[in-house]
Amino acid sequence: MSLLQPSRPLGASPAPAGKVAGRRPLRLVPPLRTGAPRAPFVVLLGTLLTGGLAGLLFLHTALAEDSFRLHDLKNRSAVLTDREQALEQLVAVEASPKRLSARAEALGMVRSENPAFIRLSDGKVLGKPKAGVAPPPPPAPSPSASTDPSPSPSASGSPSPSASGQ
Repeated sequence: MSLLQPSRPLGASPAPAGKVAGRRPLRLVPPLRTGAPRAPFVVLLGTLLTGGLAGLLFLHTALAEDSFRLHDLKNRSAVLTDREQALEQLVAVEASPKRLSARAEALGMVRSENPAFIRLSDGKVLGKPKAGVAPPPPPAPSPSASTDPSPSPSASGSPSPSASGQ
């Protein structure tokens, strides 16, 4: 055989284009569905969105609660600070020398003219202490003078000039 001669027998007709010997004819195949089903994706997406919104709502509520608690604590702190300052001022007033002296005298204490001091570092007494001398008590009022210090016009029997109208 030569290269220019056909390989099929001379009397045979060529095979039709759609048919191959021993095979079925070709036909169009419907496309395969390659995408994921939509229902599970939509449910997953809805669940994620709902969970996210619930988390944000919880976070917002917790922050608001903490904000109210912080406000209450600040108010309480301000009230306690004011009270502390008032008490410190009261202590400062009560610790003044004039108040201490008045309270000591009310308790019966007397002032010492020659006080002694104790040095805390070694416990040595500095100075010679002398006992204070109490002032003499005020004289007791007489019973007659305290009952009626001035005679009244009706008791003396003579009318006073202002009572007679002159």
